[in-house]
Amino acid sequence: MRRRTVLLTLLIVVVLGVSVVALALPEIRIAIPGLGRLDRAESGPLGLKLGLDLQGGAHLVYQALTGTTLAVTFADDAEVDTDAVSAALSDAEYEAEVAQIGETPTFIIAGDYLLPDARETVRLALVDAIGEPVEFSADDLPPPTSEQMDGVLDIISRRVNLYGTEEPIVQRFGDDRIIIQLPGASGSVVAVQFSPDVETDIAGIRAFMSELGYTGFDVTGSENNLFRISTGSTVGIEERDRLRTALADQFGPIAAFQVTGSIEDAKRLIGETAQLEFLRRKCGAPVAQFGCIPPIADNRIGLTGDDLEDAFVGTHSVTGEWVVNIQFNDRGAEIFGDLTGAINVQTNPQSDEVIAIFLDGRQLISPVAQAHIRDGRSQISGNFNRESSRTLAVQLKSGRLPVPLQLIQESEVDSWLGAESLERSMMAGLVGLALVLIFVIAYYRAAGIVAAIALVCYAVVTLAIFKLVPITLTLPHIGGFILSIGLAVDANVLIFERIKEEIRLGRSLASAMEVGFSRAWPAIRDGNVSTLITCVVLLWFGNRLGGGLVNGFALTLMIGVLVSMFTAVLVSRNLLQALQAMGLSRAANLFTPEKIRPRETGRPQSAGGRR
Repeated sequence: MRRRTVLLTLLIVVVLGVSVVALALPEIRIAIPGLGRLDRAESGPLGLKLGLDLQGGAHLVYQALTGTTLAVTFADDAEVDTDAVSAALSDAEYEAEVAQIGETPTFIIAGDYLLPDARETVRLALVDAIGEPVEFSADDLPPPTSEQMDGVLDIISRRVNLYGTEEPIVQRFGDDRIIIQLPGASGSVVAVQFSPDVETDIAGIRAFMSELGYTGFDVTGSENNLFRISTGSTVGIEERDRLRTALADQFGPIAAFQVTGSIEDAKRLIGETAQLEFLRRKCGAPVAQFGCIPPIADNRIGLTGDDLEDAFVGTHSVTGEWVVNIQFNDRGAEIFGDLTGAINVQTNPQSDEVIAIFLDGRQLISPVAQAHIRDGRSQISGNFNRESSRTLAVQLKSGRLPVPLQLIQESEVDSWLGAESLERSMMAGLVGLALVLIFVIAYYRAAGIVAAIALVCYAVVTLAIFKLVPITLTLPHIGGFILSIGLAVDANVLIFERIKEEIRLGRSLASAMEVGFSRAWPAIRDGNVSTLITCVVLLWFGNRLGGGLVNGFALTLMIGVLVSMFTAVLVSRNLLQALQAMGLSRAANLFTPEKIRPRETGRPQSAGGRR
């Protein structure tokens, strides 16, 4: 028992130590082998990431590009220029931009989308005004379909909310526009580290930034000549190079320079083409018997979304289950045929390979090849319903044919609460927490002190998780966190009431603690598991109904409940055992607010008396 107590104490100390360090550091930059880098440098309190309602952010409006580009070439002896072409287009009532290629009579006409009849009207107008073109070709970007816009919406949502914790607002507006609001993306954080021989300080950097015309910025410093400059405005891609050059010219060589949190990064991420890729995955055992079990190794075969012609929802002809039908072009059909011929389980029952499908680096599915597919037509099955199969088809098609978008509006979003309201909310939370701590200490005495310490540990660990994940905190997140504080107090109350009951029965303090914990645990477990089930249901509905507010509340409540179980069962129990080991076993009156009357005899007895 003592060895177990020591190990648990070490675990608690390690968890608390990591949490305190994570909250104390203004920025965290750690390279984790096998997991990449952990970079956390937010401008909120304790380095926490705040959402749109608490911090504000960026507002972007994208529109799908549509239109027709005409390439028109006239005879070499034709007397024609851009003005003549523009006049002919005006006669056809078609507004477009006209550009001439070099000295040749070839013109590029870019305008709104033209239907075939309207295209012929434009051609006839050119014939009447100038003459019959030698070449007349059109390249169309037709208006996007609803499915294409859904696919773009899905890609953007996953790009700006990779782990489901960023809380952006991404939604369709009309038939061809998408609105994106990103929390905190309107400012930038510049981390600059000068060479060791450079002599500078925060005041010098602050004065120089003011000379450069920056306002509303903050400069903090740490060891190793590393400074963090938080700007209220965005530091764009081109501006970064100018700022780095200016800092180097003023102070000296720069060892490291990084800009994060900029809306320019978000815009570049949104505008990138979606990457769909099919990989050949080798598993640790035959897939027909065990499925794909570790170790696994993925190999590229050159099959990407560029080779996919179509993906659509259907049903299996025999079983009637929902499937996703895919069709490759000639090149893709050849690669896919070679792959399925080599790894299908029908001709090779001992095959240990599957096909892994990735979109933007995230695995969508890893189906087993059931047959040799020669014509590039295949089906993906796997316990789909109508919604999940349609979602996968949209992801596949949008990965292959992303709708080109154009940024048409960019602005900043003010926080809904404002800095003053945020400070008042934090003050109200601290006052409420202090009142709760005073009550439990006054009522439960020594046990109340244990509960207070456990509650502080709970708050530290939970906030550290919010920072390290990171979770963008909005009002619903804070609501879930505050509710979980009440659940954490409730767990301690259940434990202390059980201990009090055992003391009332005449047990010693050590025995009352052991029995009290064992009897309180089922109630704590069942109550918290019920809350966790509710959180899962809320997350499920929130993901399907687009309820970001519901998701935020459920996510923080779930994390809070899990941490509260850790602090109530481990922290509180170890602290009570530590108090008992310090010689308080004879002072049971310190753990109950009332005098105890033994049930066996009915005679009055103080809480600290012996049986």
